[in-house]
Amino acid sequence: MNTVATTPITESSALEAAFERSGISLPVPFMELSATVIRDLPLAHVADLKRFEAAAKSELAALSNMIQTGLDMRYGEQAKAQLLAENKDTGTTHVFDGEFDVAVEVSKDVSWDQKELQTIWSRMVAAGQEPTEFITAKYSVSESRFKAWPEVFRQPFMAARTVKPKAAKFTLRKPSAGEGAQ
Repeated sequence: MNTVATTPITESSALEAAFERSGISLPVPFMELSATVIRDLPLAHVADLKRFEAAAKSELAALSNMIQTGLDMRYGEQAKAQLLAENKDTGTTHVFDGEFDVAVEVSKDVSWDQKELQTIWSRMVAAGQEPTEFITAKYSVSESRFKAWPEVFRQPFMAARTVKPKAAKFTLRKPSAGEGAQ
């Protein structure tokens, strides 16, 4: 009786495979990376990771656009026809293709003419109506203008201003010869 010895095949993730193809060599396996490991890596490896991340994002965005366009070419017209049959131009409809139920969501992007809304607001106030029952007004101050104001103008606004720092962004680059470290 012949027996064939088999070794288990470990399947790597698509991201691991892409990492291997990228040529980036790390001192630790990809899936063992963590924030702590990255903190302790030589900066050259972190720079490689940042380059890989940028390339991967770009390629994934291109892939996402191709998938979206392909699905739109395949199901878009049928979905639009189904919505129009219901006297809608937006909403969700379903296209059945073989064993798949393809949900097609056509969302809407609504914008309002701000000057026209301001005119309506003024008319409502003049007619004794309460415009806040119909219109939401949002007050804001341009940050660049605020910073340019003299302190005497800025002071009354300080109680209404909250500043929340966003997450830090890091850019790694090697200075060219003669430029020196910054």
